This record gives sequence, C-alpha cells and structure tokens, in this order.
Amino acid sequence: MNNISPDLYEAARVDGATKLQQFVKITLPLLNRTMAFVVIMTTIDAIKLSGLVFVLTNGGPNSSTETVVYYIYKQAFTQMRMGYATAAAFVLFAIVLTISLIQMKLFNKDADAS
Repeated sequence: MNNISPDLYEAARVDGATKLQQFVKITLPLLNRTMAFVVIMTTIDAIKLSGLVFVLTNGGPNSSTETVVYYIYKQAFTQMRMGYATAAAFVLFAIVLTISLIQMKLFNKDADAS
C-alpha cells in the first residue's frame, strides 16, 4: 500500500470521490495482484496443514481431524501403500492446481474490468 501514489488519492479527492470510492476504485485495483498471491498461498497452506494434526491429535478420535495430506502420509508411511499414496497426492495436486487457476482467472477478470 505504501507504493500507491498519494497523487492518485489527491486527484480523486479533488474530483469529489469519497473514501469508499477511493478504496474501491484506486486501492483495490492496484492491490489486485498482491491479493491474488496471498489468497492462493493461503489456500495452499490450508490444504496442506498436516504437521499440526500429527502433533496434536494424530488424526483425532475416529479420524475426525485427519487432513488430506496427513491421510496421504498415513497411507504411504504407516500402511506402506506407496502407490495409493502417490495417486492420492496426484489427485490433491490436481485439485490445488484447479483451485489456483480458478482464483487466478477470477482475479485477472477483476483486473481487466477496472
């Protein structure tokens, strides 16, 4: 936000824009790429959360706190089902890739509209 020129806000004030209009028309479009990066990285981090589950609950009572990544880990290294774990990891990769591409497309559409 420090890289957004104060001249843009001053010009908007001179033209009679409110603070909300300045935020919607100036700040959000100029932060679009940064927001896209943060949203995609946060989504990936949320999906791959497994270390915390392993340390705190070990999958929880009756696998209620088990995540996808922890499930893959359990299949590969506890039950020695490497092929199954590899297939599950590939499916997880495809899902994360699809979600990331959708988010990038949505953010780029917002950038093209402004």
